[in-house]
Amino acid sequence: MSKYFNFFAFIFFLASLIYSFYNIIKAFDFVKEIYFNTGIFALIFLNLSLFFSLFKFKSTKNYPKILGFFATFWGAIHFLNYFIFDRNAQISRLLNDILFHFLETTGFIALIIICLMFLSSFNCFKKIRKIRKLGYLCLVISSYHYFLSPKIPMFWEWSALIIAMIYFILRYVKNLRFCFYRN
Repeated sequence: MSKYFNFFAFIFFLASLIYSFYNIIKAFDFVKEIYFNTGIFALIFLNLSLFFSLFKFKSTKNYPKILGFFATFWGAIHFLNYFIFDRNAQISRLLNDILFHFLETTGFIALIIICLMFLSSFNCFKKIRKIRKLGYLCLVISSYHYFLSPKIPMFWEWSALIIAMIYFILRYVKNLRFCFYRN
């Protein structure tokens, strides 16, 4: 079952690439379209990764890792689009935005967390494996980043934030319940 899921996850990733490329090619403002598609797919893959992490079925043990790789890929492309096209690859402008604009701050914090989670998947970074516990916080922050992106949040922005909060609450209520029952 696991090898079939890896195949389906890869097909879904390829479909997301093709869909994004098609939308970018036909768009008038390709930078805005890259923002939207990369951000949405990063959020979708992060949601799927944490869903399988939250509900630990025996056969889904490796699902969060592969979906997390795809989420990291989309998140990195999202950041590079911002850094190269909007900030002209100037670190001073990037730091200014991160320090003084909340939308950019939330996106950068989520990017740092997801990159650290990605690195913790490799054996040479065993020491930072505990960072994976921040995955649900990363989902909340990235969903809030998505929530802040439009001038007026609509249904999809609210639903992404609500789903992230539900995952966050389920994860940490589950941990608290375990701590109380253990004593």
